[in-house]
Amino acid sequence: MEMGGAATRMPAWKPPRRRRLWLMRHGAVDYFAKPGADFSSPELSSLGIVQALAAGALLVQQGIDLLVTSGLPRTRHTASLVLPGCQAVEDSRWREIEPGKLAALPQGATPDPAALQAILHTLGPGLTDDSRFLQGETFGAARTRVGEAVTDLLADPGWQQCLVVAHSVSLRLALLHLLNAPLDSVCRLEQDAGCLNLVEIDPQGLPLVRLVNFTPPSPSKELHRHSSLEELLLQFLTPQSSTGRS
Repeated sequence: MEMGGAATRMPAWKPPRRRRLWLMRHGAVDYFAKPGADFSSPELSSLGIVQALAAGALLVQQGIDLLVTSGLPRTRHTASLVLPGCQAVEDSRWREIEPGKLAALPQGATPDPAALQAILHTLGPGLTDDSRFLQGETFGAARTRVGEAVTDLLADPGWQQCLVVAHSVSLRLALLHLLNAPLDSVCRLEQDAGCLNLVEIDPQGLPLVRLVNFTPPSPSKELHRHSSLEELLLQFLTPQSSTGRS
């Protein structure tokens, strides 16, 4: 029986409120633009700056209340452009998988096909925890530290929308961790420079992946026709005409 006008309609069921975890790869860099540069030191290229600003335009209204970077210069620079004035928390567990060397390939020369294929195969298929990235860190070690970083982040109740700015392989490992997917899936998942991923987390901690590898300046991927590893090789072999997209 209605009293005093129309009855108040109450929803039969209220869906759970999910927190939003944004995972972003840093903008493009020129890894070999300066002699003696290593994988930890390069900063953003002009294209990387454009990518970071485009991501910032998309995220400015999202209400990000926690910003995390790996602490490497290219993630710091990206974060400062995406969310200017926002103080970032640095967590080195989000750093990129640590490579060995590309010494088997001479710069500026035609590469040995066998050596080239060996490097291209370093992201799989057939990866195990003991596999090493370019003779460097094992995928098992990288997966463990990234998984711990994700677990600790989700256990922190102090944020509703978090942005993590990290790296290609570390973000792939984070997504595999959230999806409970096998390690060998790394080679089937791309993370282009400046890309965004969105994962929503329900009150019980169950992840819902909504968005993967979205690149705001290039939604149709016309600027991304090579894999991240192929871009790295192109930069190494032709350092004076770097694509700047890795």
